[in-house]
Amino acid sequence: MKLSAALTALTCSVCSAASIGLNVNAGMGDPLAIVVKLPSSNPHSSDYAANPASSAVVAAPSPPPSSSAYAAPSSSSSEPHEEPAPSSAPAPHSSSAATPSSSSYSQAPAPSSGTGDIPDGQGNDFTVPAGAVRFPWNYNNADKVVPITPQSKNGGWAMSPDQQCMPNSWCPYACESGYYSAQWDPTALLYNGAGSMNGGLYADGNGKLTKPDPSKPFCSPGMFNAAIKNTLGQSVSACQTVYPGNEAMIIPSVASAGGSVDLNVVPHTYWLGTSSQFYVNLAGSTGDQCIWGNADKPVGNWAPFIFGGGQGADGITYISVQYNPLYTSVGFKTTDAYNVKIQCESGQCNFPTGGECKCEQGVCSVDNGCTVGLPDGAKASFVIY
Repeated sequence: MKLSAALTALTCSVCSAASIGLNVNAGMGDPLAIVVKLPSSNPHSSDYAANPASSAVVAAPSPPPSSSAYAAPSSSSSEPHEEPAPSSAPAPHSSSAATPSSSSYSQAPAPSSGTGDIPDGQGNDFTVPAGAVRFPWNYNNADKVVPITPQSKNGGWAMSPDQQCMPNSWCPYACESGYYSAQWDPTALLYNGAGSMNGGLYADGNGKLTKPDPSKPFCSPGMFNAAIKNTLGQSVSACQTVYPGNEAMIIPSVASAGGSVDLNVVPHTYWLGTSSQFYVNLAGSTGDQCIWGNADKPVGNWAPFIFGGGQGADGITYISVQYNPLYTSVGFKTTDAYNVKIQCESGQCNFPTGGECKCEQGVCSVDNGCTVGLPDGAKASFVIY
């Protein structure tokens, strides 16, 4: 299926021109017809793969139990929700701000300053189970690589805590907020199935790690045109899914109380043109809640919001917000969560009909969520209030 130039990036890590059907004739502000499915299997399984194009109705995953003590809000009955679609042909809107707040964005994304070679562990004391491959970085490295749960069996790799980087396998890694992993299997050409988990470095039969594209850094700057601006008195964590990888939402970006954090919005050159997806937790959350949770606790894949972002082939960046259908499907109340609006910080931001994109008190300004287009020079914030 061909993708209209109006929209190419959605709130789904597997959304792309080849995997989504869009109703390009929909009116402005109307949700487009999308065929998308959220992960429906446990990513701890080695053969896990999400199906991006089998149903318009979101299927709830069957995740493993979580040890998190994060408190769940009161529950009520709710009906299943379809995955939100972005609005069609957003209307232009110029920001009244000449420049974005200095607290919202990094002023100039810096490339990795490492040598480009795979390090040898840099003296880290991370877990390395017998037979597993050691995570090659330590904290605060020049390559901007971030260890994920390094004291668990994954030992720092962007894998579920009970997974290990083993010989003859691909081992994904995470990058700092605003940066994306620039390494993946160049032969992986399917959004799901074979190759869809082949991100990061390759470990050969002897456990020797190989960088698939030596010409690229480990972590590259994203678009740096979208950030979370948190006006609450508690921190909020956004949990990015690992893709290509097992799609677990384990890469944290935390907006401190009254603070901001850049989001990793990927360019159109990212793997197969896919976009970034973030599960955004309740107020009071930290990176510890970036886990594959369960229906008893609204964290990770059960978080109240999903943010999405990515650059289309037309050069426009599309960012979106929606309530998470899984959050409501088990009885959690959207009215118990904070509110979110996309706010233009500089340049011309293209909003849906009505000039706004927000989800407030359980209702979004466009049914099932909304999308804002950011042409070159435009920047916006997901304002949490």
